[in-house]
Amino acid sequence: METHYKIRLSEKRLDMTRIAIPVNWNLDASSLTNIARHTFREMGEIMNETKSFTIAATRLESISVGDFNQHFDLVHISNIGGYGFPINATNHCKNIICGLVGIDEVIYGKEVMAWEGSWLVAEPLIKKELKYWEKYNEKVQIFHVGTESEREEMHKYLKIPYEKIKIIPLGVDHDFFKPSVDKDLTRKQVLSQLNIPNEKYFFHVSELNFARKNQFRLVEAFQMARKSGLKHNLIIAGKNLPQIKKKLNRVPGVFALDWITNEQLLQLYQGADIFVLPSIHEGFGIPLVESMCCGVPCISTNKHSPKHVVEDSGILVNPYDVSEISNSMLTLTKDPKLLSELSEKSLRRSEFFSWKKYAKQVFELYNIDYTKKMFDFDSQYELAAYRTLVTVCDTFPDKDHPLLFSLLKLDYPKLLEWAADYGLHNSKTKDFLIPFENWIYKKLGRSMVGEI
Repeated sequence: METHYKIRLSEKRLDMTRIAIPVNWNLDASSLTNIARHTFREMGEIMNETKSFTIAATRLESISVGDFNQHFDLVHISNIGGYGFPINATNHCKNIICGLVGIDEVIYGKEVMAWEGSWLVAEPLIKKELKYWEKYNEKVQIFHVGTESEREEMHKYLKIPYEKIKIIPLGVDHDFFKPSVDKDLTRKQVLSQLNIPNEKYFFHVSELNFARKNQFRLVEAFQMARKSGLKHNLIIAGKNLPQIKKKLNRVPGVFALDWITNEQLLQLYQGADIFVLPSIHEGFGIPLVESMCCGVPCISTNKHSPKHVVEDSGILVNPYDVSEISNSMLTLTKDPKLLSELSEKSLRRSEFFSWKKYAKQVFELYNIDYTKKMFDFDSQYELAAYRTLVTVCDTFPDKDHPLLFSLLKLDYPKLLEWAADYGLHNSKTKDFLIPFENWIYKKLGRSMVGEI
């Protein structure tokens, strides 16, 4: 695979030591925001180990304020999903790395638009952005994508040269996603919490864009399988429009959920027999890997990234063929031996995906000599820590804490207290603060949790 690439990076990259990572790109898309979180946490670990560079969380708006290059040597936008071009970055930054994830609207147009009439608004915007991609992508030093399919699509539709696109698979949290010790007990417990009958089930993770996730064909396939004797239920988690959720819940055996906790999400993976994700398009498909980590095989689309992610550890189907989706559901429930074999293959396949592997390969794109400590590391680290603290407090405001007043006053002691008491323990903010955890506690004169 690597023989396909010839990465060309500027020799100046060797001097890049101050890295800015925007945290509010695609803030409403949880999977894309999670990429930024994992990137920041893992790069922070490398920073603390090597002391050869610093990272700071920034907001996109900050890129166009003042002379960005006086404060940072490189901006790394790790999670560009969709067709929007980072025009501010190319206008204000000398050195840029971008991680690209999914351009389904560009490829499929109105077919993957969930709201009627939205294509009329989106089409002219897409045409405008595509011109930016073709004209200005040369200002970005390197792009990274998760799969070979993504590389081909970014080249074809965004006109990015092959030699500027590096494949770096995304990761998964192996410490969190793992098989249940007792699958039957886990299923019983989580279904009891959610008021769902204790029966075997298929699991699907969706989003507001039900059209891209192919939800209606999935439900139609499920109904067809039920008519042919399927006894399982279908549980759908993730964001859904109220009217869509109401429509889904009218179907016998389908349970579309409201908001659930991360622990419940894990248990739903662990308790499922099969995970289904027959999307029209997936830029990567992180839920596929989360499911495989739990030893649960997947039924997914034979198009785009899932075929590279799942390989032979699951069943790949034509997302437009309802009968094929339905038959695959029946096949796995009627063949325990095949289900067991795919479960074992899924676990083995999931080991290929790791956020640490991902971060290590991204770090190579920075082209920093990790054997040499940054000559002014301590002072730059302090600046990066303060910048990150302010950015996180501003981006993820705590409704129960008077953060706004503290931010306006730049009352750092108050912000540090918030970080120690709340930010480091909240799923939305902790990954951006963990790289500076020791610093936060030292500034407050406290011992870290768990220290004697």
